Amino acid sequence: MQEQIKNSDFRQFLEDELARRSQNYPRYSLRAFARHLEVDSSFLSKILNGKRTVTMRTIRMFGERLNLPGEQLQQFAEVSREKKMKRKLERLLEKMPSEDREQSTITITVDEARLEEAKEKIKSFRKDLAQWLDAGVAQQGKTYQISVSMFPVSGFGLND
Repeated sequence: MQEQIKNSDFRQFLEDELARRSQNYPRYSLRAFARHLEVDSSFLSKILNGKRTVTMRTIRMFGERLNLPGEQLQQFAEVSREKKMKRKLERLLEKMPSEDREQSTITITVDEARLEEAKEKIKSFRKDLAQWLDAGVAQQGKTYQISVSMFPVSGFGLND
């Protein structure tokens, strides 16, 4: 099995795996791949074409049939959850008036020697904020999503 890009999604992995198998065996087809995965070829085709969502169940099922290690399946599951949450939040933000939300970003250069400590501070902040907000919940409070992210933008063409 080819080396997997750490943050690739499962759909891309399946496309790459089908291409790899087809390159090694020119007569290998989508139908043959579907048979190996023990699913109907139309189901696999819809996944590869983005017409069907890749669920956690699908990741586990296909992962077992492709003999993927648990760590790799966990990475795919995390990427899948992140993408699902991102789509959900994007739809919500499109509908929400700007006065009902607080959103800000900052882009800074970070000394990588301090990265782990920064991650711990983010975890601590989230925990402290959640405890503080939970303590003041009124009977008719609203539910909010709080998202704190920290990720590199260097090397991805985003900070040019």
